[in-house]
Amino acid sequence: MSYQPIDHDDETRRLNSFDVSDSTKGSRSRTRPKYGFTAPRLHSLISVAAGTVMCLFGYEQGVFGGIIVGQEFQEYFHHPSPSLTGFVTSVYDLGCFAGALLTLVVGEWLGRKRMLIIFTIIMTSGIMLQTGAHSMNHLLWGRFIAGIGNGGNTATAPVWHVETSHQDAKGKAVVKEMVVNVMGFVISNIITLAFSRITTESQWRFPLGIQLIFIVIILVLVPILPESPRWLLARGRDAEAKTVLASLSEHDVEGDFKGIRDSVRQEMAVQASWSQIFRGGPATRRLLLGMLLQVCQQLTGINVLCYYLPLVLHKSVGLPELASHILSTGIAVLYMFATAASLFFIERLGRRPLLMSMAAAMAISFLGIAISTEISHDNGHHIPGIVATVFITFYFLAFGFGWVAVPWLYPAEINSLSMRTKGAALATACDWLFNYVVVQTTPIGIHYLHWGLYLLYAVLNASFVPIIYYLVVETAGKSLEQIDQWFAANTGWLVHKAGNTAFAVANGAATLANGALGHDEMREGNEHESMVKAYEQQQRRSYDTDMRPIDENDFALDEEEEDDSFQYHESLDVE
Repeated sequence: MSYQPIDHDDETRRLNSFDVSDSTKGSRSRTRPKYGFTAPRLHSLISVAAGTVMCLFGYEQGVFGGIIVGQEFQEYFHHPSPSLTGFVTSVYDLGCFAGALLTLVVGEWLGRKRMLIIFTIIMTSGIMLQTGAHSMNHLLWGRFIAGIGNGGNTATAPVWHVETSHQDAKGKAVVKEMVVNVMGFVISNIITLAFSRITTESQWRFPLGIQLIFIVIILVLVPILPESPRWLLARGRDAEAKTVLASLSEHDVEGDFKGIRDSVRQEMAVQASWSQIFRGGPATRRLLLGMLLQVCQQLTGINVLCYYLPLVLHKSVGLPELASHILSTGIAVLYMFATAASLFFIERLGRRPLLMSMAAAMAISFLGIAISTEISHDNGHHIPGIVATVFITFYFLAFGFGWVAVPWLYPAEINSLSMRTKGAALATACDWLFNYVVVQTTPIGIHYLHWGLYLLYAVLNASFVPIIYYLVVETAGKSLEQIDQWFAANTGWLVHKAGNTAFAVANGAATLANGALGHDEMREGNEHESMVKAYEQQQRRSYDTDMRPIDENDFALDEEEEDDSFQYHESLDVE
């Protein structure tokens, strides 16, 4: 799927029904622009498409833990050992890790929409292979291939969603996607519960195959929705970016275009290389902080319970299979509500207090799980099992409230403009890699360590409190520019005494209220400014053209301009 030159007749017809002056008066929502939907409806459909990707991600997290405890699954695959059970579950995360890295390589070349379509097709083949599996090898390959598709999709969909959203909606978009992700986890528990009493292969084949409904929604919606205007501008397709923005914007199309164009121009001018990122200094520190939180998120033990919640309740707590499924579903619903509640507190409380307090709560939860499961195994009473279930529920509430969204949001906030894309991609890769480690070792830990596995995660969660207190920088309430200035003023790794350095902006230049920038930081700033100026000079001709107010001449190209535009686009695609 490649982008074609803008059709003169189509754009003329569109402009006959859309007057730019009307857009500033709010009449934009009553028109039907190029994509056949009003701007609010278009944003809603993009949210549905991106949300379906994240919902499918959550569904995959929960569905396998629900089917591996089923009698039909165990008998069909000859009662796999704990190590094999762990591998067939976690190989999916290896695929996701590979998909995330693949996105880093080809994502900017293919674009957001084509990436989603390609990786969704890959995921479809993996789901079909799992659903029709006749051996453990088929199941393993299906899990791995589906993981590649999911890894690529989850690395692309949030970016596409944010880049097509209104400026004031971008921050909450990440939290909303996490809520939808947990909703998928809830759906997987409901489906596996509904099929848990079936005595045929449908007990496990149907929960796997029903994922194709998500696939259909994605493949129907994504092709008819617009590409990211930011990506189009980065590829030199300015006229197409204007068309997309005219369809997405309800107010100042020209202002939106200029703002995004200037941001893309600056980002392309200062894009950091891999050698610059890993040579040390503030850039490396910021990169590692984003990766650190993603690693910590997995080591909180969330996927011990997400992937294996019915197994934990059945094997460790000692509940019957049906009761395990019912409780898993109820806990998943509470988990979703806790994640939704974080939407209202993530900015008010700040990142550091939220992470530290919830890490302490999760440490207490795992300690309670460890003690109660050990007592339950010793005397066979039901009360310790009930206590363990309460602590498991408390854990999900704490994780949903404090840890489900911040580690995904933090890498985009903490990294500077020149390394934001690479920093976020590496943090995501870390998340999938440690996800694999946790999921692979959990069945073995339950089988051999029993309550000791939960004690291990209690210690890990407790250790995150001082790690966050001493190392993690607060980003709530700060603009990305203020975060850059904070790191320039605070070069040490320990942040517990650094506080919030005040910044004042005067005559267009930021000055530190508590001191002046050091010589190194000033030199870096001068280099940054010279790089941007050089890039601006190189691109001046095309940008001067696009600075004109948007009118019919911006969209209605004559035949000669169309030919030139088409050749230019073809050359970009070849590159």
